[in-house]
Amino acid sequence: MVGARSHGLSLIELLAGLVILSVLVSLAAPSFSRMLAEQRLRQAGSELRVSLATARSEAVKRNEGVSVIAHNSGWSAGWCVESGGAEGCTAQPIQEFNVGSGLVTVERDGATTGVPVSFNAWGRVQNCPKFLLTTTAAGSSCALCLVVTTDGRVESHTGACPGPCDTEGTEMSWAGSCS
Repeated sequence: MVGARSHGLSLIELLAGLVILSVLVSLAAPSFSRMLAEQRLRQAGSELRVSLATARSEAVKRNEGVSVIAHNSGWSAGWCVESGGAEGCTAQPIQEFNVGSGLVTVERDGATTGVPVSFNAWGRVQNCPKFLLTTTAAGSSCALCLVVTTDGRVESHTGACPGPCDTEGTEMSWAGSCS
């Protein structure tokens, strides 16, 4: 009598495949979470950079002061762009951004709350405000610094913020923001 051929996988072959798959996934997970952390920084950093550029251009266009203001609970919760002498976010800001995840911490000059960034009618600011955006992933800490120069341009630096206000780092660089 001729035996019937079976089609498919045996239990042993299936288990061996699952073991190999789980090893590959465990090797890829740390780099994947690092990539997600860089992506979170990229999104928050881009939004903040756009908000600062919008405030600068609106100040020049309107010929009046325009500010980027932290939400009541701080920069890490989001910010808005307001014209004139607004002290907080109004019901109809020029632009608003909410950081919903809570995974990215945003500090301005070392504080999570505080003074808005105010652009005058010429698009300039005082004291070179610095924003440090940080997040963690798979044991790595990721940091990105945005510096607003006195002439109103926004520069990015990977890692911690530089000491005095400088003119380096005008490129928007994301590579190397995780250590």
